[in-house]
Amino acid sequence: MAYKSLLLSILLTFILGYAITIGITTPNSLIKKIPEWAAFPLLGLIFLLYLLAGWWAIKGFGDHKIAALISMGFCILGIGLYAVGFAMEMGSGKAKPGQYDYDFSQLDATEKDAITQITANAGLTLQDATFSEHWHMKENAEGFRTCVQKGHVKALRFSGKKIPDLSLFSRFPQLGDLYLVDCGLTDMSDLQAPQIKRLDVSNNRITDLKTLRGCPNVAWLFVQNNHLQSDAGIELFTKLVSQDLSGNPFSK
Repeated sequence: MAYKSLLLSILLTFILGYAITIGITTPNSLIKKIPEWAAFPLLGLIFLLYLLAGWWAIKGFGDHKIAALISMGFCILGIGLYAVGFAMEMGSGKAKPGQYDYDFSQLDATEKDAITQITANAGLTLQDATFSEHWHMKENAEGFRTCVQKGHVKALRFSGKKIPDLSLFSRFPQLGDLYLVDCGLTDMSDLQAPQIKRLDVSNNRITDLKTLRGCPNVAWLFVQNNHLQSDAGIELFTKLVSQDLSGNPFSK
């Protein structure tokens, strides 16, 4: 019984340790592929299995004291890791106080000038901004949507607006997510932003993926419903985790 407890506690602790280290920091890990709705049931199952391992350790203590004690140690360590994982899941999708800026008052001067020009070109003003956390950036806004942290623009979303000067986006050194949906774009060559990790240029008129070479570090690329005749150029994006090229002539 004690050895069964030891094996189970070691396995559970390994799984939890992987989940809260490599699992959450590696884009293509197994943990990233688990649906969000499954997180709490899985955590509950792991907790019950730890209780089972602890019970087996107590039952087998008289016959195999060392194995039972080691198993209890792993159970204590595992429950500590479990508490960390549970706290992280509870905090998922919730902003911490001071984590995000909800106005442009602290925005870097160069970035403020750039976003002022971009919005003016789009027929908007800074007052048309909807400030969001990262997890709301996929949602449309009446004007435009932005995520600002500690005086720097982290994400931008324009939908249904004209964006004639893509070079302005290079002035945001911490811009990681850029959504330019239905903005009448055809040639993306002027977009030089190697810091971008998520790029959504759906519903435009882009004909060649190679014009996106100015964003070589993109991990999530969305080019649905454009005018691509092939996927030539996709090899330029060596860090891709996910891509969607559906709705283009070559994919129909």
